[in-house]
Amino acid sequence: MAFVIRKLNVSRTLGEEIRELRRATGFTLSELEERTKVRRSFLDAFERDDFSALPETLYARNYLRIYLRALGASDPDYFMKRWEEARGTCDFKGASVMPRQRVRRGAFIVASRFVKVAGVAAILIAVTGYIGTEVRAITSAPPLAIYGPEDGAATRNATVVVRGETDPGTTLKVNGQKVLLNSNGSFETDVSLERGVNVIKIEGAKRYSQSATLYRRVVLEADKSTAMGPGRTERIP
Repeated sequence: MAFVIRKLNVSRTLGEEIRELRRATGFTLSELEERTKVRRSFLDAFERDDFSALPETLYARNYLRIYLRALGASDPDYFMKRWEEARGTCDFKGASVMPRQRVRRGAFIVASRFVKVAGVAAILIAVTGYIGTEVRAITSAPPLAIYGPEDGAATRNATVVVRGETDPGTTLKVNGQKVLLNSNGSFETDVSLERGVNVIKIEGAKRYSQSATLYRRVVLEADKSTAMGPGRTERIP
């Protein structure tokens, strides 16, 4: 098993910097959970550098962006770069020392039939696990993250930009219209709005997989008054 040995660094960790940034804003984790709609346990995991407590990488990256935006980070790219460098590594804690024991010669004598049975069972378990993993990977819905607009956003513009990210190779549709992905799986497209509440449907699916579907509700606000003809206007409360 390969280990990544980090160089000794006396500077603050990424989590410590995020925690300090949060404390400077005066927000508690509970308050930020309410503002960002991200679980408190995930926010706490970012501050403790506990990558094992975070969800799948695509979702964790999106949650960190939302968290940094809520904290008003002046340079979010700096934090994202540090997170990308730190995640997925394993600190080497030290060699494990096992106590020495006197081993009896009979312990090395194993009946050949048990070895064969154990070997066949191990192969069957490995093959079954591999097939199950492949089937789940093929049929599971691809991850889908939406960076904008926020759900329930209000605007006076007649169009809104839908931005997000999914796995490369995913077929993506926004309100039934196919959207081309960039090479890294990111996407961006304009959606026309009608006056009032607009429900934007974002769908992503791969061949033979289930569909991942997200919705964004955007309100197109009208001006305070709309012309109804000469000398007449409709007042918008």
